[in-house]
Amino acid sequence: MWSLYTSQYIAAIIAFYCVYIFGSKARAYHSGARLQSLIFAESLSRGIFFGIALLHFLPEAYTDLVPTLGTQTLYIISALGLASFLFMLICEKGITHLIYVREKKSHHWFAYWVLILLSLHALIEGCALGLSPNYEHFLTLAIAILMHKGSEGFALGSVLGRYHFKASTQKHLLTVLAVATPIGIILASNLSFIVQHQHFELFEGYFNSFAAGTFLYIAICHSSTGCDHPGHASSYKRWLYYGLGMGLILLVSLMREF
Repeated sequence: MWSLYTSQYIAAIIAFYCVYIFGSKARAYHSGARLQSLIFAESLSRGIFFGIALLHFLPEAYTDLVPTLGTQTLYIISALGLASFLFMLICEKGITHLIYVREKKSHHWFAYWVLILLSLHALIEGCALGLSPNYEHFLTLAIAILMHKGSEGFALGSVLGRYHFKASTQKHLLTVLAVATPIGIILASNLSFIVQHQHFELFEGYFNSFAAGTFLYIAICHSSTGCDHPGHASSYKRWLYYGLGMGLILLVSLMREF
């Protein structure tokens, strides 16, 4: 069995190639069974993200922060989680809409904004993987995040193709997105060796609170494929995969108690 540290680096490599390959082949996934498979995989990963936020990040944030913050812990966790949720909502729904409207009269700024948003998502996901306290937590999180990488690559590849970017430019921009998760993993996995133990636990608690809001946003509001309407895939099947993802996290949490 590989060590946690080695597994994190393997996950970083897999994440890079998932984003790059799906982004490069985005046109091949615009119709048929391939697109439906991608949508169902994203639904499953969003359900897993929802379960991780509620059953892992929030309880762990409370455990890390309560020795220092005491009765203020729940208020701090709620504030950080809500702030991260609203930040992603404003960026993705508000600013994205404004840039999209202006895009009709300007250049390719919308595509660059999509790259920034997806890279921010990926960086936070990578940090969450890098801060995994144990192998079980890492494995659960890695499954959800790596399943989500294909959708992220598909989203950026589709936008770049729509605006007719040069092939060389597309490769460069896909590489930027592909390295975001590995950078997050590497930075976070090495952070514990730099920060003193008591300060690291406090930092981890704050980060888990922030990550919980971000993961809830991804689970509830974010769709990398942009295929949320019923015409792309069966709605009840998407909800079935979503529920299956939440059920998997619940099962893992229950097994950990016995």
